[in-house]
Amino acid sequence: MTLLDDYHARLEPWSDIQDCLTRLHEAAARYPRVRVLELGVRSGNSTAAFLAAAERADGHVWSVDVAPPGVPAEWADSGRWTFILGDDMIITPPAGPFGVLFIDSSHRCAHTLAELRRFVPLIAPGGTVLLHDTALEHVHGEEASFPVARALDAFCAETGLRWTELGAQYGLGQVTIP
Repeated sequence: MTLLDDYHARLEPWSDIQDCLTRLHEAAARYPRVRVLELGVRSGNSTAAFLAAAERADGHVWSVDVAPPGVPAEWADSGRWTFILGDDMIITPPAGPFGVLFIDSSHRCAHTLAELRRFVPLIAPGGTVLLHDTALEHVHGEEASFPVARALDAFCAETGLRWTELGAQYGLGQVTIP
C-alpha cells in the first residue's frame, strides 16, 4: 500500500478528524518539498494526510508524540517520515523552517499556548499553522471552555497574528504566517 493509498483508506471510516483530512492534505501539498511538523499522532490519520502530500511534493513529515503511535510500520521505511517519541516541550525539534505546523496534542490551554510560542517561530514566511479541536468545548482537567481556541486567541493577541476557524465537527483553526 502506498502512502497515498493509506491516506485514501482513512478518508471513509469515521474518526474525530475525518472531516479535516482533505484540508490537511491540501495545506501540505501546496508547498514544494513540504516540511511538516506534527504535534500529536495517536492513530496517524492526520499523519497519513501529511505523508501523502509529502510523497506528492517530495517532502518530509516529522511527528512528535508522548506515546508510540498506531501506524503502519512501512511509514518509517518510506523516507518521508520521522517519528520523535517524547514530550514536545522537552524534545529538541528538527531544524526549521517548516511549511506546515499541525497541533493536535493535549488540548490544554497553557500547553497549546506554549506549543505555539515554541514552534511557530520555526514556520517559514507564508507557512501555515493548523490546530485541531478549536471547537472542542470541554477538555478533561481544564476549567474554562474551548481551551484550544483560547490559546489561539492569547497567542494572536501577543503576536499580532490572526487565526481563522475553518469549520469542522471539532474545529480546525488556521494561522497564516506573513
